Amino acid sequence: MKRKMESKLLKRIWPNKLKGRLTTLLVFVTLTPIILIGFTSYYWFFKVQMEKVNVNYQMLLESERDALEKAFSNLMSVSQLLAVGGGLGDNLTAYLDSNDPAVKTDAFLTIDKSLTNIIYSNPGVQGVFLYFAGQPNPIQFESAPLKPQLFGMSLEPIPFEPLFVAGQLYYSSPHPSVFNSSEATAISLIRSIPYGNSGTYYVYLETNLNQYVSRASTDKGDRAIYHLLIGSDQAVHYSDLPFSVKEGTMLSDVQLSELQHYRQFVTTGKNGWQLISLVPKSVYGKEINQWRIQFALVLFLSLALTVSASSYVWRMVYRPLQGMNKAMNRFSQEGDHLDRLQPGLEEFEMLHGSFREMSYRISELIKEVEQKEKRRGELEVEKLISQMNPHFLHNTLNTIQWLALEQGQKEIYNLIKVFTRVLQYNMGKTSMIVKMREEIAALQDYIELQNIRYDHRFNVQVAGEADILDVPIPRFVLQPIVENALYHGLVSEEGTIIVKIFRYSAGQICIRVEDNGAGMEPEKIEELLSGKRERSTGIGIGLNYVKKMLDVYYGELASMRIESRMGLGTTVILIVPNKVKGEETHVQGLIGG
Repeated sequence: MKRKMESKLLKRIWPNKLKGRLTTLLVFVTLTPIILIGFTSYYWFFKVQMEKVNVNYQMLLESERDALEKAFSNLMSVSQLLAVGGGLGDNLTAYLDSNDPAVKTDAFLTIDKSLTNIIYSNPGVQGVFLYFAGQPNPIQFESAPLKPQLFGMSLEPIPFEPLFVAGQLYYSSPHPSVFNSSEATAISLIRSIPYGNSGTYYVYLETNLNQYVSRASTDKGDRAIYHLLIGSDQAVHYSDLPFSVKEGTMLSDVQLSELQHYRQFVTTGKNGWQLISLVPKSVYGKEINQWRIQFALVLFLSLALTVSASSYVWRMVYRPLQGMNKAMNRFSQEGDHLDRLQPGLEEFEMLHGSFREMSYRISELIKEVEQKEKRRGELEVEKLISQMNPHFLHNTLNTIQWLALEQGQKEIYNLIKVFTRVLQYNMGKTSMIVKMREEIAALQDYIELQNIRYDHRFNVQVAGEADILDVPIPRFVLQPIVENALYHGLVSEEGTIIVKIFRYSAGQICIRVEDNGAGMEPEKIEELLSGKRERSTGIGIGLNYVKKMLDVYYGELASMRIESRMGLGTTVILIVPNKVKGEETHVQGLIGG
C-alpha cells in the first residue's frame, strides 16, 4: 500500500508524458533560480544596507565627538589667554594688585576690551566671566548679564558636576546656561589660576552643547536621535531621552525595558568620557523597510517576467512536438505525409527534414559500417606484423660478432658489440621511463659507436652528479641533443661537446649540452625547435622528438631553450622535474626484443 502511494506521488511529480514533465521542469527551473538568487541577494543587500545605516550613524556620532573634543580644546585655549603669563595675565595682575584707581581703571578697560575681542574671535565661546575669590564683588568681566539666581554663585566649591578634570581645568557636565539671555544647555570650563603669593581667581567659559550634538528630527517632527553623555565614572551626566534619567545614575542602572526600543551607538573621548546616540528602532528601520519594499517589487516583477517567459517556452516547444508526433503517426500508417508539417521554427523544420532523410541514410551507414569492420581487421593484421620481435636481427648480429672474434677482427667485434647495445636500448620492449644512469650509459655507447665510425673524431665529455643518477627520465632525451651537436655544431676534429647533468634547484634537474662549434642563426634555432628542419642522421630522432617527450611526460613543468652565437658554439639547456608525471611505467610497445 505504501509503495503504491509513493508511486502515485512520484507520477504526479514526474509524470510519464512530455507535457507533464515539461511543465514540472519549467516550474522547477523558473522558481529555483528566483528563490536561490532572491535569497542570496536579499541576504547580502540587507547586510550591506544594515552596514551602510550603521556606518552613517556611527560616523555622525564620531563627528559629534570630534566637535565636542574641539570645543573642549577651544575652551582650554581661550582660558590660557586669561591665565597669568597669558595674553591678559599682566593686566589682570595689575588690576588685582594695584590700589591706584587710575591704574586699576586702565587695567579694567584693557581687560574688558580684550575679553570682547576674545569672544568675537571665538564664536564657539558663548560667554565668559572671571571669579575673584575673597573679593567683595567676586564675579566680574561677565560677557553678558547673569541670571538673577546666580548673582551670589560661588565657584568655591565648583557648583557643577564634573565631566572630567585635567589638571587645573574643570570640564563640567551639561547644565543650563548661567547667562540671562540664553536658555540653552551649556558645557563649561572652570579654570583656577593662582596669582601673587596666595591669591586665586577663576575663569568661567561656556559654549552651547547643541552646536555640537545633533537634534535631528523626522518628517513628522519626532526626534530621530537622542543622546547620553557618560563620564569616565560610567555615570550619566546628560540625557535628552524622552523619559527621565537622573544625572549621576550609573549606565548599568538605566532601565533596559526603556533602552530596548533604541539602537545604540557608542564613541569614546580622549579623557574617557563616552557619547552614546540612541536611535528609535522605528526610525532606524525606516530606511531598511523602504529598501525591503523596493526589493519585493523587483522580485515580484522578476517572477512575473520569468513565469511569462516559461509559459511562452512551454508553448513554443510542446506544440510543435505535438504536431510532429501526429505527423509521424500519419507517416507510419499512410506513408510520407511529413511535407504537411509547418512548425514555424527553423530548428523543428530541420528536425522534420532530417527525419525524412533518415531512412535513406540508414542503408548507407550499414554499408559504411561493413567497410570499416573489414578495414579494422586489416589494421589488426598490420599491427600484429609490426609487433613481431626482431630476434633474427639480434641473432644475426651476435653471429657476426662471434665470427669477427674468431677471425681476430677485434675492431669489428667491438663495433658490433657497441652497436648491439645501442640497438637493444633503442628497440628493446622496455619501459619508456629509465634511470638517469641508464640514459647516460646509452649516450656513452652512442658516442663510442660514432667515434668508431668516424675514427675518434669527436671529443664528448659527460658528467653527471652522483645524487641524480637514479632520477627517472624518459628515454632518448640526451642522444638527440648530442647528435644535433655532432652533426649541426662541430666543424673540426678539435670540436668539443660537454654534457653536464646537475641539480638545478629543489625538485629540478638541469641538463646542459654545450659545444664550441659554428653556432646557429636564430632562424635555424626556431626551425630546429619547431621541427620544420628536422632530419635524421644515423639513428638520431631530432630535437622535435625531445620537445614532444618533455610535453608528454612533464607538461609545463619542463622547459627547453637553445643559446647560440655564431662562431662560438651552441648550448642546449633542459630544466626538468626530478619526478616523471604519474611515475607510471610507460611501455614502448612498438618493437619487441
